[in-house]
Amino acid sequence: MKVVSDKFFLLLVFLFGTMYAFAGNAGGPPAPSPTGKKPPPPPGLPIDENIMILVVIALLFGMYIIYKHSVKRKDLNLD
Repeated sequence: MKVVSDKFFLLLVFLFGTMYAFAGNAGGPPAPSPTGKKPPPPPGLPIDENIMILVVIALLFGMYIIYKHSVKRKDLNLD
């Protein structure tokens, strides 16, 4: 019985998630500024400029987690 209820709730979450994905603004893009000036960009760095740095950091962090997990496993096997 528990498996059926888990599948049911998973289906509901999936359906509501897709409903919110399609429930966007139907008005289209916002109207241009009457002064003709572009709005300032949002704060922070654009992700496109530093994507390689982010990939390297992600790989290093992944290697650290794998190494940390393997050291824990070796400690458990010594008992």
